Formats: sequence, C-alpha cells, structure tokens
Amino acid sequence: MNKTLIALLITQLLTLPLLSSTAMASANHHAEGHEEGHEDEHQEKGPHGGFLLTNNALDLELKLTQFAGNTELRIYGFKDNKTVDINQLDVTINVQRLSEEPQLIRFKAEGDYLVSTVSVNEPHSFKLDVMARYKGAEINYHYEQEEGRTTLSEKAVERAGIKTDIAKAGSVELTDTLFGVIAPTAQSTVEVMAPYTGLVNDIFVSIGQNVKKGDKLASITNRETLQNYTIKSPITGVITEQYLKRGELASSALMQIVNLETVWVELSAFPDNIEKLAIGQSATVYDLHHHLNAQGEVFYIAPMMSGGHIARARIELKNPDGHWRPGMHVNSDISTAKVDAAVRVKAIAIQEFNGKPSVFIKSGNVFEVRPVKLGAKNSEWVEVLEGLSPTSEYVTENSYVIKADILKSGASHSH
Repeated sequence: MNKTLIALLITQLLTLPLLSSTAMASANHHAEGHEEGHEDEHQEKGPHGGFLLTNNALDLELKLTQFAGNTELRIYGFKDNKTVDINQLDVTINVQRLSEEPQLIRFKAEGDYLVSTVSVNEPHSFKLDVMARYKGAEINYHYEQEEGRTTLSEKAVERAGIKTDIAKAGSVELTDTLFGVIAPTAQSTVEVMAPYTGLVNDIFVSIGQNVKKGDKLASITNRETLQNYTIKSPITGVITEQYLKRGELASSALMQIVNLETVWVELSAFPDNIEKLAIGQSATVYDLHHHLNAQGEVFYIAPMMSGGHIARARIELKNPDGHWRPGMHVNSDISTAKVDAAVRVKAIAIQEFNGKPSVFIKSGNVFEVRPVKLGAKNSEWVEVLEGLSPTSEYVTENSYVIKADILKSGASHSH
C-alpha cells in the first residue's frame, strides 16, 4: 500500500468522528429550539443575536434592543433559512411576570422586522406565549427566561430579618429642610420694673427658678414715702436674668422672666427656599441629634432679605416640657407640596441594582429585582412612576440580603 493511500485512510478515520459529533450537536441544538421553556447557555441564537423559536412552518428570532432610552422587542421571521416578507407576518405576545397581571404586546412592521409598540421593562424575566400568523397559518410558541431572581426558604427569610410591605397609592409630601434656632416669642419675655425708685430690701427668687403669675419676686422700700411694697410676677415663666441685689437702688429693671411654654423657630431661608414657602405650611422640627421632633407651622415670612441674601421665617412650637431651649440649633422640614402617588414604597426599600434604583418583590419564597422609575420622595416615602404594580409585595427591611444573593448567583441580563 503506497504512502498516499495510507495518509488518505488515516485522514478519513480522524474526520469521521468529528463529522458525526457535529451532526449530533446540530440535531440536539435544533431539538432544544422546540422545547417550551428555558433559555440557557445552549439556546440557539439567530443571525441578529436574538433567541430562536423554531417550528417546521416558521422560525422566529426575538431580540431585545435598546433604542432611544427604551427597550424594544424586535422579531425577525425565517422560512427555510430565508427571511420572510415581514408584512405578511403578524405576531402578538402574552407576557407573564412574577406577581403581575399578564401583558399583551403587539407589534408593527419596521424595515425587515416587527417591533413592539411598547417598551419592555426590566428585569427581562418572563414567560412568553407567542402567537404568530403567517400566510393563513397560526403557529404558537412558548419561551421562558429568568434573571435577577433568587429563592429563599422561610427559615432563611426569618434569619435574615427580611420584612415586606404592600405597594399602594398614597401621598408623598415634598419638603425643604431649613436651619433654625429656638428663640422665645416676643410676647413671652417680660422685663420686671420697679414702679417707684427705692431700696431693694429682699429678693425672693433666683435665676433659673420657675414662677407663676402673682408670685412674690422682691420687696422694695419707696425712696420718697419710705413705705414697703412687693413686686409680683406678671406672668408664669422662668427667671432668666437678675439685674439687682439686696441693698441696691432700684430705678430700672429688676429681672427678666420668660415664658417658654411656646417658642419660636427662627429659620434662615435662602432665595430658592423663599419661592416655595407660604404662610400656614406645616413643619416638622427636630434637634440635631434627632432626640425629639415636634409639629408646627409657618406663621411669618420676612418681606425683605438680609445682606447675606437670607430671609427670616418663623414657626411656633408648643414646649410644655421645656425641651426646646432658646439658642438651640435645629432643622425643620417644611412641607412645600403634596403629590398623590398611584404607587408609593418606603424609602428604605430602594436599592441600587446594576446602576438603577430598584426594589425587590416577593412571591411565595421567590424574590425578584424590579428596576423602577422614581418620582416625588421624602425621608419616609418614594413615588414609583414605572416598574412596580400596585398591590405588589416588596421588601422593606434588609433588602441588601436579597441583592447580595442575586449578585452571588451571577444574575445577568438576557437580551
């Protein structure tokens, strides 16, 4: 046997298993295209990089594409590996997502493909029932894919301290936070005077002492008549200043009394704050350590700005226990507007996932990320404009555990 013939036989023997293997893989790959269900690493791709739904009558390629800030679904049709006339193809898709009502997506012809008439929101985790009509024939397909999802046992949920709530409609107050200082009211401060010039015989109170209206403050001898008379407190309050001592001549103010049952918050408002402020707006005042907060309302806005482009505004607060002391620095959240949200969630529920604000919904023991578009927000509530249906159960506390578990499992976008 010559060397050429031997080389030819060896080549054929080496090639035969490879050809057989390739043919089997192609057949299996094609069979996977007929399975109803799950896209995985073996999902057959179309010429445009989308996933294929195959049928003897017609093959469809579905591709999610980012365009003009939206995600649209494009559909290409093939018959015997040739592109079909897109104007003869009509497709509707019923989309089922976790914990949501089914969504029917329709398409219109554009170039050599059909394009969805609505944006397909993330996550792209869904079940698709595809109904196609081509040249009088009706063909149905089913496709599923999951992303941004994890399953936790009840014990794991309890151990992680995961809490949930229901997304509902509600109001979201918009606030401006202004810096302020506690001050006594103009009507609450009294300078106690001696009506007649005389010698201070005795003083019955001291600085810091609480007095009631009518309590004795001091005894004075009239310089001209040499008669003694008593000075009584004109108001209920606390002694904040004492100007004279026993034996001194009383000819001016003896002491100062301040009633702190009601105090003012002197606010510093800049030009952009002033544009939103109005008399009667409600306010929440809190000390810088958040030990206590109180409710009040704006009753005064200065008509003029100071040299530092600051206008004064005032809030009146009840102060029965004396917590709000003059000179104390505070912050105040002024309610400047109110938004009626169709869907709102607690602010602590918002997490960033893949660079987008997101919440995590719960259905049974399954948790799934939902990228959301946010609207009005304050420290407690956030309006959700897109991405979350009313009545959805969402994670409020310890949602970072869900985020970490999804990221650990290697969640990705399946476009």
